[in-house]
Amino acid sequence: MNIDRELFDEENSYIQILDKWENFGTQNGIADEGYDNLSFHGAPRFEVTEKINALLNGILTTDENLILREYFGIGCQQRTVEELADSNHSTVKAMQIYLKGILQRIREHDETLDLWKYLFRA
Repeated sequence: MNIDRELFDEENSYIQILDKWENFGTQNGIADEGYDNLSFHGAPRFEVTEKINALLNGILTTDENLILREYFGIGCQQRTVEELADSNHSTVKAMQIYLKGILQRIREHDETLDLWKYLFRA
C-alpha cells in the first residue's frame, strides 16, 4: 500500500471520529450509552498515559516538558501563559512563541504518528 493512500485513510477515519463527537455533551450531542470513560479510543487510559509520558520525555528537554505540562495541566495545576512567562522571567509573546515551537516539534516527531496510529487503529 502506498504511503499517501495509508495516510489518507487514517485522516478520513480521524475526521469521521471528530465529526461523530463534535457536539458531544451539548444539547444536540450524541448520547452514547456504551461510553467507557476508563478507555480512550478503545485503549486503556493507563496505557495512553504511559505512551504520552514516554513521548513527551523522549522528545522534549526537561524545561520544555515542565512548561508544556504546566500549560496543559498534565499532572499539575494548569497555568496561563502569563503565569508561565512571569515564573520564567520572560514576556508573554516570547512564551507563546516558545510553546508554539514545542508543540510543532511534537507534531513533527515520528513517535507522535506512532501514538496517533495506536489510538486510532481499526
